[in-house]
Amino acid sequence: MNWKREVVEDPYISMSLVLLVIVGAVSFYVQSYVGLGIFLLIILYFRVHQWYLQKVGEGVMIERSQRRLRLHCDEEDNWVFKLENKGLPIWGATLKMTFKDIVEPTKHPYSSGIANEIEVSIPFSIRKNEEGQISLPVKGKRRGLCRITNMQLEIPHLFGSGKVILNLLDSVPTTIMVFPSSSPVRMAEHQLTLRQGDVSTPHSLFHDVFHPVGTRGYVQGDRFQDVHWKASARTGELQTKIFEPSTQKEWMFAINISDRFAITSKLEGIIKHTAYLMQLAVEQNISFSLVLNVRTPGATPYYYLPPGTGRKHRQRGLELLATLSTDEFTMPFHIVLQHLYLRRLVPSVFIVAGSLGSREEELLQNIGKGHPHIFKLSLGEEGVVTLWNRSLKIPS
Repeated sequence: MNWKREVVEDPYISMSLVLLVIVGAVSFYVQSYVGLGIFLLIILYFRVHQWYLQKVGEGVMIERSQRRLRLHCDEEDNWVFKLENKGLPIWGATLKMTFKDIVEPTKHPYSSGIANEIEVSIPFSIRKNEEGQISLPVKGKRRGLCRITNMQLEIPHLFGSGKVILNLLDSVPTTIMVFPSSSPVRMAEHQLTLRQGDVSTPHSLFHDVFHPVGTRGYVQGDRFQDVHWKASARTGELQTKIFEPSTQKEWMFAINISDRFAITSKLEGIIKHTAYLMQLAVEQNISFSLVLNVRTPGATPYYYLPPGTGRKHRQRGLELLATLSTDEFTMPFHIVLQHLYLRRLVPSVFIVAGSLGSREEELLQNIGKGHPHIFKLSLGEEGVVTLWNRSLKIPS
């Protein structure tokens, strides 16, 4: 653990030492042994004082485990830091922490500084060879990833004449992620898709061969592998399996976070509406994927969350949305659409959000030839999903 150490002493200590030397010399000259004894005791005190300031704080370590606390906006929890002291005992110290106002303390006073930063001070004491922890109750304020930008430990002298200031040079791995809040979206039921899937539906051209629901009498034209041999043996007549009608239900959210040469000013609205659509997909047990035109290394040069279902998959999507900022390196959205089109990643329902130019419109025309239903997310107090390239809004 690397700390930058600064010792602050009382400015009158040096002057006091000079006066003590003079008083000691006079006591020795006049042979005043009582005065000389007092002089030696005070000199010993000052030496111990300086030794304490030089040694205190050595051996203070903060746990380096990678812990991440996840919160929703207005949700409260404790931000915990584990410390260990292998040096001299520390009493009456103050631990100062600085972080972004993504979260705010609920039980400790704090001050707001520049660049939307918060500084909070927490009393701190720990004995030698002791492990302890500091718990900071916080509440999620806005979406983002909150990390400690500065940590300072201020240790006063036992008698108040000086202090030691330790500034942590290493990063603190413990972070807090605040998920984005959701904003309602009106979206109509989309039509049946012309693709094989595993989502049950009352009417479909396809059936889920892994989900038989009964049998019926064999008729000419039935496939040989669909014959139910046990039922046939039991009834004495050939019986054919009946499978549940099914179709593909999968949504893909493709978000363009850029607008010309900057990040779109509507980023927060897009994120809130997308968070709501992901929640809607989970409630309806619909598989969904997420695409963002943010540059990433690897075979897929942009953020891509593969299709999945359930709350854990939604959490991964919210984590991607929570970490978006206005400092992201983006790539042209038409390149993202072209990549999705060539790799045939576009599912039955394709929802786009953000600014669309002529190149994007042309690529969406090509994607639409593969018979997916393409929708456009329009922003407002209540988001509205409309069929792309149509002026008629979908009723709620």
